[in-house]
Amino acid sequence: MKNLLFPRQFHLVGWLLFIPAAIVGMLLYFSFCNFHGVTEIVVNDAVIIGIALGALFIVCSKERHEDEMTRAIRLASLLNAMYMYVVILIASTLLLNGVAYFQFMILNLVLLPVIFVIIFRLELQRYNKMSDDEERE
Repeated sequence: MKNLLFPRQFHLVGWLLFIPAAIVGMLLYFSFCNFHGVTEIVVNDAVIIGIALGALFIVCSKERHEDEMTRAIRLASLLNAMYMYVVILIASTLLLNGVAYFQFMILNLVLLPVIFVIIFRLELQRYNKMSDDEERE
């Protein structure tokens, strides 16, 4: 199977896009910054594109040691993230209404890749710890 992941350097680029865009997005979301007119549209678009591209680069870039086990962990993490995402989406649809639901849907734009990154990093860390323990024995 052909590997369609970005090179490792995209991981850093992803974080450099994601973090500032997420910070500006939170400032906008909690109304600490207000823009009007064309500036508001440009800033909103830049935040959404920065978060989306950053998350894509973080999620889809190769690891330092990319092997079959890493790919298996990546796939399992993606599946688990999708399950959690759908459960959260259904629960929020049933429990939230009106403006609260709309506000959640704004956050929902980046929820899937964020959940995936958290699960993938935890699983990868657990696997690396387990393999380090086996090497010591």
